[in-house]
Amino acid sequence: MNYDFLEGGVKIIQAEGGYHFSSDAIALAKFFVCKKSATVIDIGCGSGVLTLFIKNAFNPKKIVAVDINPRAAELCAENVKLNEFENIEVKTADARELYREMPNLADAIICNPPYFNNGKKSANETKLSARHDDTLTLTDLAVAATRLLKCGGEVFFCVPSARTAEAVQIFQNNNLAIKQIKFISNPKGVYLALLKAKYCGKNAVEIII
Repeated sequence: MNYDFLEGGVKIIQAEGGYHFSSDAIALAKFFVCKKSATVIDIGCGSGVLTLFIKNAFNPKKIVAVDINPRAAELCAENVKLNEFENIEVKTADARELYREMPNLADAIICNPPYFNNGKKSANETKLSARHDDTLTLTDLAVAATRLLKCGGEVFFCVPSARTAEAVQIFQNNNLAIKQIKFISNPKGVYLALLKAKYCGKNAVEIII
């Protein structure tokens, strides 16, 4: 069996010909924080890189990993089993409808959203759902967060840096106060923004460069 390793010796299998996690996911995982008592939802879990990282780093009470793509959810479940992790529930589900099962029960949400809303689309269903926002727009994510988080709960997500202002406006319009923004650079300059928003919070933004 071929697999890659995350921090702490965590193993992860990635789909052949499918979407593979990038440095963006690792940056987002390292930006995330939660308490051991937390219930965490990983929206658009893919192969489970964020779920595995969070479980290893924080060991929260429960993680619910959700993906609309059945093959992605299946692969995530395989990776959870591979690492013998417990208290992780993997679901094939539309995150926009998840509140019907667990309304305002989460302490934290993490999401590496499919943030491209234009450009050439892949014929591969897994790559398409991971990269383009046909199935989860930023507005969809914000609305889902208000339905899934407890008051005071937090959502951690990332967007291309060019969409930072748009993301801030959408989330603040949905009673999600932006608390932190961290910009990520590569040799060509700033390309990614990591954001933390708090449901029912007060607007007071910390910028991390």
